[in-house]
Amino acid sequence: MKNKKNFFKGKGFYMSLGLLVLAAVVASGVAINGMVGKLETQNPSAESGGTTWQQGTQEANKPQSKVPVLPASPSPSPKASSSSSSSTKQSGTGAATGNGAAAQTSTFVLPVAGQVTAVYSGDELVYNETLGDWRTHNGMDITANTGAEVKAAMAGTVSAVKEDPMWGTVVEVQCDAGTLRYCGLAADVKVKEGTLLKQGDLLGTLGEIPAETALEPHLHFELLKDGALVDPETLMK
Repeated sequence: MKNKKNFFKGKGFYMSLGLLVLAAVVASGVAINGMVGKLETQNPSAESGGTTWQQGTQEANKPQSKVPVLPASPSPSPKASSSSSSSTKQSGTGAATGNGAAAQTSTFVLPVAGQVTAVYSGDELVYNETLGDWRTHNGMDITANTGAEVKAAMAGTVSAVKEDPMWGTVVEVQCDAGTLRYCGLAADVKVKEGTLLKQGDLLGTLGEIPAETALEPHLHFELLKDGALVDPETLMK
């Protein structure tokens, strides 16, 4: 009994303590291995070294057929070039107005720059100061200076150039409206029978009307339809 006590007091004590420590270490190792096993069971992909993260990236980059795709926005129209813009403004028969509409050329213009001082009288008689009698006035008088340019009021073809003892040098032009008669031109007219005229072409210059010399210099302008004299002011409406 005495020898046992001496054993525990000597080397035997330390051997027992070492065995206890070893047992504790073994037990700890077993516990740690058990915990690692459980973690592996719960997360089997951990051994793949980040496979779960890579799969997530692949899913994010994979095209999704069910995602709605908006149609592409149409490209803005190219600005019109200065040449196309210019051609647009000048299209039609005249330059564009402020609201974009083309200004149409008038079908009739006064043949001389002046003032209308007498109009067509129809059946009504008017007093002729030069001849000293009453008679109808069969046209429109446009007062202007002697030598003023007389131009075609409408496009047409010269049908006659003649001298009249009452009306001086007369130029007749056939056009869509009928026959236009320009009376009181100077003798040196610029056209002849058969001349094709555009509106505004020069016919000659203002001269004298023998039957109306008591009045200021003027152009006597008449319109005939089917051979009958009508009011030339109807061309201005």
